[in-house]
Amino acid sequence: MTERNDSLVAEYLARVSRATAGLPADRREELVGDLREHIETSRADLSAETEAEVRGILDRLGDPAVIARAAAEDAGLPAAPGGVSDVVDGRSPAGPSRRRRVWLVVAILGGIALLLLVVAALFFAHNSEGGAAMALITGAIPGG
Repeated sequence: MTERNDSLVAEYLARVSRATAGLPADRREELVGDLREHIETSRADLSAETEAEVRGILDRLGDPAVIARAAAEDAGLPAAPGGVSDVVDGRSPAGPSRRRRVWLVVAILGGIALLLLVVAALFFAHNSEGGAAMALITGAIPGG
């Protein structure tokens, strides 16, 4: 059981190390060392170490990608390409920032479509007989 738990801890620390690849080497080593020390202390406090308890310790520490972003912010580095990578276990999550960009593009396109509809309505109203619709829209007085 201990070998399996040691393997879980090693895998977790390797994920943290990969996620913090954009940090300076000394900062990354310090972070991984601090995590290792915390894990060892927590494991030593267990009365009977089980895989579930070790997983619980790792879960409480948090996702390596979140740890990497926090460490990058502390170091004043961007948490994006060029800084700390969001890629963990070969997957690049579509985080909130990507969703916000998609919604922003949708909102801009919707605004443009609405603007085009208003301009088209004004154009056709102006070209219609008597211009009554245009007068209602613009507040102009026909024939005045």
